[in-house]
Amino acid sequence: MLEDEKEGAKYLIRQPRVLLIDLGSHFGGVENYLVSLTALLAGKVELHALCVLPELARRLEAAAAKTTLLPTLGGALKPLRFLLTALILPIILLRDRIDIIQVNGFLEATLMLEARLLGRRAVYTRHGPFEMELFPWYRAPLKFLPRALARISVHLATQVVCVSETVGIGVKRIRPAVPTVVIPNWLAGQGSPQLVRCEPGREITIVCASRLERYKGIHLAIAAIRGVPGAKLVVVGDGPYRGALEEMSTDLIASGKVEFAGFQKNMQPYYELADIFCMPSLGPEGLPMSSLEAMGRGLPCILSDLPVHREITDDGVGAMLFASGDESSLQQAMIRVATDVAVRAKFAREGYRIIGERYTAERVSVAYLKVFA
Repeated sequence: MLEDEKEGAKYLIRQPRVLLIDLGSHFGGVENYLVSLTALLAGKVELHALCVLPELARRLEAAAAKTTLLPTLGGALKPLRFLLTALILPIILLRDRIDIIQVNGFLEATLMLEARLLGRRAVYTRHGPFEMELFPWYRAPLKFLPRALARISVHLATQVVCVSETVGIGVKRIRPAVPTVVIPNWLAGQGSPQLVRCEPGREITIVCASRLERYKGIHLAIAAIRGVPGAKLVVVGDGPYRGALEEMSTDLIASGKVEFAGFQKNMQPYYELADIFCMPSLGPEGLPMSSLEAMGRGLPCILSDLPVHREITDDGVGAMLFASGDESSLQQAMIRVATDVAVRAKFAREGYRIIGERYTAERVSVAYLKVFA
């Protein structure tokens, strides 16, 4: 009888089994998020993963997730990647006795229907807006369709996790009845703040880090830096807009006032190099991780006044905000922060404080355990 009671108790306290699904073929922000989430919840939730990237599979396994790796099936075969996933998903759910699936991407969201039909809970983490305005159906149908399907599929979620209040507002407009919770991105460990350098006559380095697409606003930073004496701009990242950006800054590159560093897996050296961090995005944005990281290091930041940047800076307390899309406003912000050590110190201090109070691994861990429990 006692042994039966022990077995029953073990069953009652069994950790929830969560299947993380990621079918992206490039390692980016969502993949880094999943690796960090797995490390955060290891030992508290039994984590499984279904993905197509070998690097992601290795890193998830190292963080204690049981991983199933599917063939990449890129190019024209990409639709087969989702068909294969749909075919194999019921087998994994039954074999591993999965309780919950967690999805992040646009097309992955369509898998929630299958999970719900099989009696599983479905958690959809939205990392940003659905971006419908960026990709109209008549101009970019291949980008519009996944976003349209994701907007429909959000109705199937048991719960939607949003990485910012800004994203949450957008989701609630689409489907007010779906339970929604905000669990922001986080920093795994916040070290000591970076010292604000103030040597007289020293060149000020402003760093931008993002994927190089037009809506990220890097062209504004390049145009603005022309009128900022004693400062240079370092652009970290790659993407389809890089060629156009380099073309518009040929003279600045030749003079050393603008530098393109390309994609970097490790941002640490560039944060150490920076005196100021700049995120000039035109939006929409969910919650830019680079902005959090820079604030969390104690770097003074200049950010466009998007709703999410107002949110994470307490409406401009933790960073200098400029009018989004306004080159003149950005240039004035650059000049002020670059030339005034007291302003740099103030924004560095307040940004560091905000991250330490709100964007911590401990708070996120507790919030996600409530979702998965």
